[in-house]
Amino acid sequence: MGVQGVGETLMIAGGGTGGHIYPAIAIAQEWMARDATRRVVFVGTERGLEKTIVPKAGFPLEFISVGGLKGKGLGDTIKGLFRLPAGFAQAFKLVGRHRPNVVLGVGGYSSGPVLLAAKLRGVPTLIHDSNAFPGLTNRILARFVTAAAIAFEAAAPRLKRSDAVLTGNPIRKEFFDAVSNRPADDTRKRLLIFGGSQGSRSINDAMTAALLFMAPLRDRLLIVHQTGPKELERVQQAYRDSAFGDARVVPYLDPIVDEIAAADVVVCRSGAMTVGELAAVGRAAILIPFAAATDNHQELNARAVEQAGGAIVITENELTPERLAFAITGIVNDPGRTSAMGAAAKTLASPDATKKIVDLLEKIERSE
Repeated sequence: MGVQGVGETLMIAGGGTGGHIYPAIAIAQEWMARDATRRVVFVGTERGLEKTIVPKAGFPLEFISVGGLKGKGLGDTIKGLFRLPAGFAQAFKLVGRHRPNVVLGVGGYSSGPVLLAAKLRGVPTLIHDSNAFPGLTNRILARFVTAAAIAFEAAAPRLKRSDAVLTGNPIRKEFFDAVSNRPADDTRKRLLIFGGSQGSRSINDAMTAALLFMAPLRDRLLIVHQTGPKELERVQQAYRDSAFGDARVVPYLDPIVDEIAAADVVVCRSGAMTVGELAAVGRAAILIPFAAATDNHQELNARAVEQAGGAIVITENELTPERLAFAITGIVNDPGRTSAMGAAAKTLASPDATKKIVDLLEKIERSE
């Protein structure tokens, strides 16, 4: 197929969150790097983060009108159902207009209509799921796509695809190349806390209350805490009132890769990209899964790291200041534990994930 006069075309459908979009961009870049005549077109919705992230990365983006069906109220579900036919019609036209050689679905609202349209037009299709528990869209699509790629072994039976290819998650190269820039004479352990770009109220509350129990560590621990913009002043005051008045408390950390590389222990959520980034750098973690994540996928991601020996998991139901302080203290007081956990986390890293996914795209393109 493909548009006359240009090289092979890859269409990527999906988005909504950075966890879907950033891996897709890495795949798009690898696809284009192999042949300068190739092109990539993204398809998403106007409500997702792809609206700003994809154009900024330099790729064309088309929109279809479609909404979610799971984890929504009745009204939103009904609206989503009514939008499906229009979304599919738009997707069918886009596939016909761009004539892709292969279509990749990365999860998110737009994946379903676009991959179904591609299937009906005879275009080979691939899904990639970044979580241990695949999203509803990918679980449905897995029944008819040409091939499936997964980041966690546990995803294969949940997709009901015994032939699913374990590729890992595409993580930016700088995470694999990261090295600590800490001064050689700084012998203190470094603790990094973050809860995503907006921060996490539950993590902020537990951590600031845990400081009282961690006071014996004051001379051996340096803390860096990313709060999110709304929580900054409150959390800063809590640190000033504690034994850790020298903590660096900021609303946002960028680039996060430098902060992870400088840390010995990280306290954070367990979204697929976060877990992949920790593995790429090789850092011990205390993972606190977001309880409201669809299908509890964050806890399943975290359990995979815990099983490998790279993390302690504390669910939000179990999260107390005492428990968090106990977990941090246990790691900091054991000289070899941070490095052992970091090495265990690194066994889950997939430096060739992007290459493997593009290899698979090229393979199914040639086979159909």
